[in-house]
Parts: sequence; C-alpha cells; structure tokens
Amino acid sequence: MTTNLSKEDILKELDGTIKTDSNVKISITISQSLEYLDVTIENNNGHLKISIYHKSASEPYILPYESDHPRHIHANIIYIALVRAARNCSNVEDFDIERLSIDMILLINAYPSKFIQHHIKKFFVKYDSMSVWAELNSEVYQQL
Repeated sequence: MTTNLSKEDILKELDGTIKTDSNVKISITISQSLEYLDVTIENNNGHLKISIYHKSASEPYILPYESDHPRHIHANIIYIALVRAARNCSNVEDFDIERLSIDMILLINAYPSKFIQHHIKKFFVKYDSMSVWAELNSEVYQQL
C-alpha cells in the first residue's frame, strides 16, 4: 500500500486490522521499494516507479530454442515478455533495459539473433511504435 500517513499511524492501522480478524495475516515491511509478484515498486522522490522484478533463482531460464516445440511457442515467449515489459515499466528507459534483458536471456537460451530481431520488430510494428525501439520515444511509449 502507499500512503502519506506517518509510520506510527500506519502501524496502528495495521495492528487494528490484524486484531479485528484472526484470519488476516499481514507481514509488515516499511521501505522505499518492494518486490511483489513480478514487479518492483519504488517510491522515487514521491513518484511511483514500477519495473520488472527478476527472481535470481529462475533467471535466465526459459524454454530453450532447441526444444521440441513448435516455433510459434518460441515467438510467443518473445511477444509475451515484451507485453509484460510494456505493461509494467513506468518509463521508456526501464522498458528499453528490460527489452535488452529479454534479448540477452533469449541469446543465452540459444535463440538465433535473426529470430529474436524479427519478432521484436514484429511487436513494435503491430503496435505502431517503431520509434520506441529506434529512438526511445517516450510519448509513443505511453500509448503502447
């Protein structure tokens, strides 16, 4: 949760919630950032910043290109990773960092460079956002 309450007021509210229902289990951590599901949420000088969270135990493992799966499955991995980045990154710079990370993970898992570039380009063409890829156009990114 994000709030403008003081730390003491937050703890008082949460303590009251815990006491009213014994089934409510809340772990309390107060910080400038947190990892939740697959995103990192940060308070960056009063601005909420969201980026992709990478679990060290599972990175950089994805379905290897040499696996006996149809090629559309491999293409979908690229597409879904880019959609996830576009939905979860607060700004175009974080999106580009995530796109580069996707690129590296795919290369590590033996995806051919031409295959990667073809499907990344296909993603940007589909959403009429080639300028995000070419020049990190933040206005076009906000519409993505």
